[in-house]
Amino acid sequence: MRINHTHHGTYGRATELAVIDRVLDGVTAGRGGLLLLHGEPGSGKSALLEHARRRATGLGAGLLGVCGAEEESGCPYAGLHQLLRPLLPRLPGLPAEQAGALSAALRLTGAPPADPALVSMAALTLLTSAAADGGAVGPRGLVCLLDDVQWVDRPTLESVLFAARRLRSDGVALLLAQRDPGPQALEDPVLPRLALPGLDEHAATALLAATAGVRPAAAVARELTARTGGNALSLAELGTMLSERQIQGEETLPVPLPLGPRTRRAFLGPEGALPEPVRLALLVAAAEETGDLATVAAAVARLGLEPSSLEAAEESGLITVMGRRIAFPSPALRTAVHGGAPLARRRRCHLALAEVVRPHERDGRWAGHRAAAALGPDEDVANELERAAAYARSRAQYGTAADLLDRAARLTPDPARRTERLLDSARTAWQAGQASRTEHLVRDALAIADRPVVIGRLLQLRGAVRMRGGVLTDAYRALRSAARSLADEAPDEAAHCLIQAAEAASHAGDPGRFRELSAAAGRLAGGTPMTDGTRLLLTGIDRVVAEDFERGTELITAGIDAAQRAGEPLLVGWAGVGSLYLGEAATAFALFGRVAEAARASGHVGVLPSNLEFTAQLELYSGRMANAEALTDEGLRLARESGQENLAAIHLARRAFMCALRGDERQCREAADEALGTALRRRIGLAVATSRHALACLALMRGAYPEALRLLERVAVAEPGAGHPIVAFFSLPDRIEAAVRSGERQAAQEALASLERWQSRSARSEARALLARSRALLASDDTTAITCFEEALSLHSGSVPIEKARTELYFGETLRRARRRRDARAHLRSAAATFDRVGATPWAERARQELRATGEPARAGASARGTGERLTPQEIRIARLAAEGSTNKEIAAQLFLSPRTVEYHLYKIFPRLGITSRTDLARLYFEDPLLFD
Repeated sequence: MRINHTHHGTYGRATELAVIDRVLDGVTAGRGGLLLLHGEPGSGKSALLEHARRRATGLGAGLLGVCGAEEESGCPYAGLHQLLRPLLPRLPGLPAEQAGALSAALRLTGAPPADPALVSMAALTLLTSAAADGGAVGPRGLVCLLDDVQWVDRPTLESVLFAARRLRSDGVALLLAQRDPGPQALEDPVLPRLALPGLDEHAATALLAATAGVRPAAAVARELTARTGGNALSLAELGTMLSERQIQGEETLPVPLPLGPRTRRAFLGPEGALPEPVRLALLVAAAEETGDLATVAAAVARLGLEPSSLEAAEESGLITVMGRRIAFPSPALRTAVHGGAPLARRRRCHLALAEVVRPHERDGRWAGHRAAAALGPDEDVANELERAAAYARSRAQYGTAADLLDRAARLTPDPARRTERLLDSARTAWQAGQASRTEHLVRDALAIADRPVVIGRLLQLRGAVRMRGGVLTDAYRALRSAARSLADEAPDEAAHCLIQAAEAASHAGDPGRFRELSAAAGRLAGGTPMTDGTRLLLTGIDRVVAEDFERGTELITAGIDAAQRAGEPLLVGWAGVGSLYLGEAATAFALFGRVAEAARASGHVGVLPSNLEFTAQLELYSGRMANAEALTDEGLRLARESGQENLAAIHLARRAFMCALRGDERQCREAADEALGTALRRRIGLAVATSRHALACLALMRGAYPEALRLLERVAVAEPGAGHPIVAFFSLPDRIEAAVRSGERQAAQEALASLERWQSRSARSEARALLARSRALLASDDTTAITCFEEALSLHSGSVPIEKARTELYFGETLRRARRRRDARAHLRSAAATFDRVGATPWAERARQELRATGEPARAGASARGTGERLTPQEIRIARLAAEGSTNKEIAAQLFLSPRTVEYHLYKIFPRLGITSRTDLARLYFEDPLLFD
């Protein structure tokens, strides 16, 4: 549902609303209040005054108001008459001298004008007396609202300011709103000022969603915020004027942006009063985005205008010249000047600019101006745009490159060449993380594509986009079709599609698809490292899933070698996945790290969320909770920024699991609920299963064992799209524990049988340790349980510290029940220390409770020694990188932050760690690296 855009002005104004509310609350308490709101046209000043009006009415305060009008700005006291008109019946009650002066000023009598100070005093007396007499205007004070004060006559403003300086405890508030820049600015030092900056991207997104009726794509919201400067009125009108497809990023935003009627009136009123040569010079300045003064001046001369036209534009206040640059007071004004001009005038300006900008420049300015002036296809201009796109791409400016290629395609006469440019634009948009736009470009290209290899490449992009932000079964089908189209002419690309299809199947929780994919990989020609690596990895994983571990290990090992020879990041990443199936954490770490390093260096943001998913999982199971949280948070942020909603759901599920381990019930439930909201709709079995496993762990730690068992049984029996076999396997030990502690021994025995079948084929000691622990929990007597726990501890390798600590906790509980308290203490101390180190607070507290039950007073957790409770996961990553010698710029590039943000974090980190320099940080890291885990 679309909202009426007249209510646009309060979006993103929580701070300003709170300030206004405090002023009004003071009035009802008998205090005075004063506030000047100022900002550019359309920033929401009038809407905030309307909020004040409604709020004051609700509080029982009286209201007076005036709205400045340009045509009355030269009439002395016209504004004061409008403001005080409801109080004029009270004039006879004023002192005679004041009443006479005010009557003369307001032209109520034929008396000559009086002393302005006396008029101001009369106005003050009238306001304060009305506020004191509650029945006159309102039972609880008086609120005066003055809008558009830049058009209020000067004598009125002087009277208002006179009163304002004397209103301290009279129950009268004055709220004023002024346009920036305006013909007269209120600079009185007594006047508290509240500036209204442009909306940030978050508020702009909410406003666009409300006015358009659909949520905008992140890239669209970002671009519209930049192009309007966050102007609320412009954004509100654009929400109603742009198409749904444009708002959702499926169609390119128009250049220039359309101009709404209210935005036109707000911004172009002053421009319309200028002489024609000045207006044309102003349009040239708006058309040249760089603001280069020399370029604009040359184009103005090319149009036959005098240099004085630019000077007059500056004198009007609509532009400013700073050094060699021309700037508009706000992006919204520049957009309004450009978008509000007729096409013929815009073409004249762009053609003039194209004549003075050097052709073939790498930044594409010449081609951009020629394209803006083009009325039909033009291959020469398209070639120049393509050349500029190549330069932008070489500088990792993928969003800019995608724009240039899209414009080039639209100007291309030949259909085949146009298809290739649309494909190139779609690929580049995907590299920039613009998922919705990629889908739109693919659709346009498929409508005219006729070659199988081009169709295959387009379908591959469609599958990639849908895998990240659509239904996974749709993604799988698109990628399989792409592989078939590419198999004959481009077998390496077909192999790439099969790996992506495998990822879609894996996220859906449908590893049964690996048989079909491995067969397709086996039919590929070529014998290259890419095709060989794909065939070996997919077939090997299929064998492991089918419990043929010996053959699966052989194939995956060979596939890892082939993937490293191929060097293709996606295949190398899947070699890391293959390593996970073999339990080779160190190999997986190295392979995922290699992919991440390449992605960070190249700026390919879209690759990282998937890579970080696996890396965070490895960090978690290695007991490095802070690392895992930081990687998950980064993956979630990048997934959201690049529109990869499915991966965002997976990262949210992982966050929920880590919050459960930390015992943070609120954040666990929030993350799990949000993840499930997307995952159930999109059939993301991995996120569904992980979220439910997280909620089950939370229930286990709370002692809600039947609830935990119910959740884990749902994980165990879920079909593809609603569960995941790997999560079902990894959750078996928790399911056994929940069943035992719920008194459901039959359910526990069935889960144990499943665990035994899986582990009987595994050579991993850690897996056998979990099996031994599960047998201990099911043991019918303490002696058998103790034997099983001892076996489990002998098998724990330490690669998953939290699981070893849980074994020691349960072992300690059993030993205490068997009255072996001294033996129990050693295991409970060790468990508590590990839980503290990894940040699993509820488990640590449970271990300390058991210690107290043995008669040993348990001390507070040792985690306070580390950074875990003092630094956020993001801060820990920054601290570690800085300690390892990375500069702020290098850290910023690694984490996709600004160097200034890194500097800000380090400014906060140093005092928390009790240090003052990077040297101290490096020393601390060298002495105790666990502080940074």
